[in-house]
Amino acid sequence: MTFGEIKTQTNFVPQTLTQATVKNAIQLPNFIIAGERRSGTTSLAKWIEAHPEIYLHPRVDIGYFVDKILVGQMKWIDGEIDESLWNGEHDQQEYANYFEEGFKGNKIAVGEKSADYLFWTPTHARIKAWMPEVKILLTLRNPIERAWSMYWNEVGKGREELSFEDAIAAENQRITNSAYARDHLSYVARGRYDESLTRLFETFAKSQVHVVILEDAMKDPKEALAGVYKFLGVNPSLGMDKASVKFNNNWTTIPKPFWTKNRFLEKTELLINKVIHKSLRVLVRNNHTKRRWQVRLESPFRKTKKDFEMDAQTRGELEQMYAPHIENLEKILGRSLDIWKANG
Repeated sequence: MTFGEIKTQTNFVPQTLTQATVKNAIQLPNFIIAGERRSGTTSLAKWIEAHPEIYLHPRVDIGYFVDKILVGQMKWIDGEIDESLWNGEHDQQEYANYFEEGFKGNKIAVGEKSADYLFWTPTHARIKAWMPEVKILLTLRNPIERAWSMYWNEVGKGREELSFEDAIAAENQRITNSAYARDHLSYVARGRYDESLTRLFETFAKSQVHVVILEDAMKDPKEALAGVYKFLGVNPSLGMDKASVKFNNNWTTIPKPFWTKNRFLEKTELLINKVIHKSLRVLVRNNHTKRRWQVRLESPFRKTKKDFEMDAQTRGELEQMYAPHIENLEKILGRSLDIWKANG
């Protein structure tokens, strides 16, 4: 299998918005965790929740600045979308209402986490128009591991039915012909972080952006958090309670081959799966605990992402494709990313 150069959102042009529409009386967040998907944004969000001077909206991936038709969309949409609808479907006061609790509590840093804001270029101008001085936090992960994780996440959600190799081979055509695919099925394109950052810096100053490398953060979470806290202007010695705890594991499961031999076995497996899900909803309230038990109880019938390995040839081709993008990102960030390289 060979990969062509998979396109990004080059035909998406940020709509023109003016800052004259900003109402000074409305209190809007002063920071955003803006991406990337499957790169540890949820873990970072959970870590910083422990800081007494920070308010982070408890709902993850609000996606307020993403076009409404795409947020949470599970069914394929052909073609492009009408970006001009965003203005009529969104309101500053409505968005501000998400953060009332944070401002009432006199928090220094008030924000949200939406992992699509980095890659989905139209969000840049929308955010800038409402919050020109906002601070933007990004988490970036080895792009190959990120693509693999996102693929399995989409399989679990039911958006993806192709194999990993077929999905990335089809990606260029998919994302060229469908805004839906560009948002939800851009496994390879989302990993070209140098391109995403270049587009972001066309709208925001580099001083407004702080990048966390996931692998470094997992090695030394307290150091990574201290850097984040300094960037946000809060006490860097506080809020370390949840550091190093991993959140948002990939919980995707698929039936083992035996249960796909015929329709009767498929229906039986689905029934067992539904019983497990319904029982856990009643018995377990904590979502993380619920999912861990779900995987355990499903293990006789289902495989998880951990049961699969990326094809070695596929990995090698992705390594070659990403190499120049990683080198360019090193120049943009002014730091080494050997940790992502094949011999790193």
